[in-house]
Amino acid sequence: MKIPYKMPLAIWLLVMMIGCADALEEQNAENNTSWWQSSKQVVADMWSSSTQTVKKLIKQSDETTSSEEKDALFVQVWNKVTPTLSKVLYLEKEHDTLPNSAWLRKDKSDNQGEINKLLDEAVTILSLSHTNQIRQRIRSLEEKIREMKQTISQYRQAQVSAPIRSTWTTTVADYDDKIKQLTKLIEQSNEAITKLKAQFAKELSDKGLTITTEQLEILLSSVVGDDIIQSSIIYDNVKQISQQLMNLTIKSGEDLEISQRYYGMYTVLLRTLLHMQQTFIKNIDETYLPKIDQIVMDVQTINTTTQNLLRGEHNENRSRHLKANLEAQNLTLKTASLYKKHLIGQRGKVVGATEKTAADLQIAQNTYRTVRVSGELVNLLRTSQKSFDLLLSIQVPDLLIFENLQMKQEFAILTQKLAK
Repeated sequence: MKIPYKMPLAIWLLVMMIGCADALEEQNAENNTSWWQSSKQVVADMWSSSTQTVKKLIKQSDETTSSEEKDALFVQVWNKVTPTLSKVLYLEKEHDTLPNSAWLRKDKSDNQGEINKLLDEAVTILSLSHTNQIRQRIRSLEEKIREMKQTISQYRQAQVSAPIRSTWTTTVADYDDKIKQLTKLIEQSNEAITKLKAQFAKELSDKGLTITTEQLEILLSSVVGDDIIQSSIIYDNVKQISQQLMNLTIKSGEDLEISQRYYGMYTVLLRTLLHMQQTFIKNIDETYLPKIDQIVMDVQTINTTTQNLLRGEHNENRSRHLKANLEAQNLTLKTASLYKKHLIGQRGKVVGATEKTAADLQIAQNTYRTVRVSGELVNLLRTSQKSFDLLLSIQVPDLLIFENLQMKQEFAILTQKLAK
């Protein structure tokens, strides 16, 4: 490149540097604009995705389940669970022929492990229900509400340093609009949850589990609530499957082999119920109660420290703060005691159900081995229907008495800790 005529070299270099700087600045401005537009689009996409998910869940709360849909789901349960029941039945027949212990071949311990896996599989299949789907929608909406509240908190924090006017960045007014939209969505979500809870209570009532509004709230907020809900669903599905097995037994006429196979599947259903109940008790004994005890021990340790600090504190403001901490700790201890009582009470109910199921299973297995005519099987299957109704009735949670709203909220917080 030639230097312009009569222009000093130093001046020419300075002009070129300024020109390059201007070009770079223009390019950076274009890049920044491009980056900002891209980031803005990502935020917009995230916002749209989040709000659309919530709106979809809200819309689902207005949908009702037809009898055809329920029948179709039961057919799905039947088609999935019957092969599993047959596998368990085969393994149980094989069990007595196996050695107690063996190095190079299958033994009773191995066989029992396979049976337990299949029973877990059967429990999962028998848990399929529109009732469970409604529960999942309630849980999803509650999770979205928590997320939206956190987002509102973040927006309020960002508002502190946000500009009043800006073309490029989010302004105070922009944050206000977003907060209003989220607040409206939270209100709509709470309304949807109320509708879903009404549907949920009706579904449980249709299955024979009639509970009050207060009991439903406890059911949905307790760490064992989902287990109780699962139990009611499984009892109902088992009852329907038992009815189908009875119908098939009747249709088989005098075919003893077919009748015995169907009744054998019924004994496996009882075995599945017993497995579910024993798992419920095990979870309380080995997970939930130890966690409650650990929480109480931790709070008591903090409580002792707080009391020691309070005795040696003479500053009024610090003393007030420590007293507030003590009140919060005492609330946790009270609620934990109530929670433990609740868990022990539900455990006692399931222990009673387990004893009854175990007794029914023993009789069913004995009958399965000794039965001579299909008519006896049908009579026993008819009797079983009443047993399932009784099992449903003992699952209703006891009504808990919360001293105040804070204790109820603390109960929900403890549930989250126990579920981890």
